[in-house]
Amino acid sequence: MARAATLSRRARVTHPVVPSTFLFCPGNRPDRYDKALRGGAPGVIIDLEDAVPAADKAAARRDALAWLAALPVAGPGAPAVALRVSSPQTPAGLEDLYALAHAGALPALDLVAVPKAEDASELRMVHTHAAAANPALRLMALVESARGVRRAADIAHAGPWLAAMAFGAADFSVETGADNAWDALAYVRGRLLFETAGSGVPMLDVPHIAIDDDAGLRVDCERARAMGFSGKLAIHPRQWPIIVQAFAPDPRRLAWAGEVAAAYERAGRRACAVGATMVDEPVYQSALRILRRAAAPNPSAVGDHHA
Repeated sequence: MARAATLSRRARVTHPVVPSTFLFCPGNRPDRYDKALRGGAPGVIIDLEDAVPAADKAAARRDALAWLAALPVAGPGAPAVALRVSSPQTPAGLEDLYALAHAGALPALDLVAVPKAEDASELRMVHTHAAAANPALRLMALVESARGVRRAADIAHAGPWLAAMAFGAADFSVETGADNAWDALAYVRGRLLFETAGSGVPMLDVPHIAIDDDAGLRVDCERARAMGFSGKLAIHPRQWPIIVQAFAPDPRRLAWAGEVAAAYERAGRRACAVGATMVDEPVYQSALRILRRAAAPNPSAVGDHHA
């Protein structure tokens, strides 16, 4: 009974709508920050982790926090701004969190992306430090290890401030020896979606590492969307428009969802037929999910935004 009650409470947690993609920008390239933010991508991640050599991390940290402190807060429709810190399990990650906690107010920072996420309590610790800069700040948990995959359900329920999760295939492949290819990692993707189902936390797929392979990116987006992913991360400016288009609401699915929802509600939320489709509560909830995402003020919205 206690377990059932816990699951019931978890299911009621709501999470903000997040962009279908974030474009990574290297933290050691402050000359690219503004260009990335104004390039049209619905979300931008300033990366202090993998993109930054160890010798450059201190300078990148200072540059990123100074830029965030000067960034004005804007209204809905502007890109979501995220900062990827280094893993909290590393000295560099702890230095990132210390600097973030003592940076002063950063109202323009929407999200902190946490790499190598493996433990819900660790995420709570990160949020405590990050919230000193912005109490409304959310986290994105990057699952990149076998341990993280096994603990994905607990990670997904770390707190209502968890805005999204994402799969990190490169580090997972290094750890496990699996090829960083779709078929080799299909089980892992499915496992992540299974473990986090019902949490309300959207899952984003790994970036497509071949930046000149538009056709391959489209195929990967179609596969990810079919599995249940809410979007896909981007590592090059040419990628994000393809991802946005691939994960945008399909007009035919929107029309279907509207018809299904209206018919089911007219029937007093009792089973009914819509054309050749039998509609019951699960089908109704699927339709509502489609409609809610399409009706959000901005499907790329999370918290306050920035011009």
